[in-house]
Amino acid sequence: MTLYRVLVVANLWPYEADPSYGCFVKAQMESLRSLGVDYDVLFINGRESRWNYLRALLQLWQRLRTHRYDLIHAHMGLSGLVARCQISVPLVVSFMGFDVTGKFKGSDHITAFGRFYQVSSFLLARLASAVIVKTAELKRRLKLEAAQVIPNGVDLDLFRPADQAEARRSLGLDPQKKLVLFPYDPQRPEKRFDLVESAVGRARQAIPELEILRVSAVPQSRMPLYMNAADVLVLASQSEGSPNTVKEAMATNLPVITVDVGDTAELIGQTEGCHFVSRDCEEMAAKIVEVCRRGMRTRGRERIATLSMENVARQIVQVYSNVVRHGEFRQDL
Repeated sequence: MTLYRVLVVANLWPYEADPSYGCFVKAQMESLRSLGVDYDVLFINGRESRWNYLRALLQLWQRLRTHRYDLIHAHMGLSGLVARCQISVPLVVSFMGFDVTGKFKGSDHITAFGRFYQVSSFLLARLASAVIVKTAELKRRLKLEAAQVIPNGVDLDLFRPADQAEARRSLGLDPQKKLVLFPYDPQRPEKRFDLVESAVGRARQAIPELEILRVSAVPQSRMPLYMNAADVLVLASQSEGSPNTVKEAMATNLPVITVDVGDTAELIGQTEGCHFVSRDCEEMAAKIVEVCRRGMRTRGRERIATLSMENVARQIVQVYSNVVRHGEFRQDL
């Protein structure tokens, strides 16, 4: 039974050139289907061209002329600006991180475009029917008490512990290596591959068989293999919202070494075998050596059990319900 018809407007969504891009947004939307949500997608590929945002305006208006929706759910601030260029359908906006902070590519300096993004997100949040943010820090920055803090969920059926040796055989990886997982494109400066690479280089003095397992543009369905094949995940990002890779690693009981960024402090907590470090190469290297020598998995799965896709889906549908119930412009199915 369909309770709500939703148009998803997103500049994060898997596509042919990169099946991993925005896979967590798609997974979140898919998790709503069992709760009576049917959705269509308007993907704005801003990666290829900024002009696609203008093209998306025409596509949005055309879609609304030919389809009826209970609400629009926009993911990221720029997508929300496109989605707000209409007043006939209520709008829910999910803010992810740098669309609120205005900080791009790992810089602490806010560029002119970053400032535009920051200010426009602040205004957009007050023009939306409902706002979802991934962390309490983003809610504080938006200064919007009504914003709902709902982190992205993790698929506990997909991301689950498995035998490391079998995972390595499936991927053709050397069983004798110690592997530090870096699940991002190294060319993304905000992910700080340079720091991870330097730390691994230092740690290799104590563990010669240590290597970085770089993984990007991989379908989400294969990521659990890499999580289970690795010995540790290292997160050194300059900025994050609620990093899905940390949740996914914990769901597979993979040890995590992370800087204090986004909501990693809440995600990791006091989980034994996981560690917080500063962005210091020596400190990071020391923890890599410690984790690899310990050679044990964690109980991270227990820690993030409340962030299952099902639990998060129920929270999102409750937001939809409130919007539709109080929305001025509901369109009947």
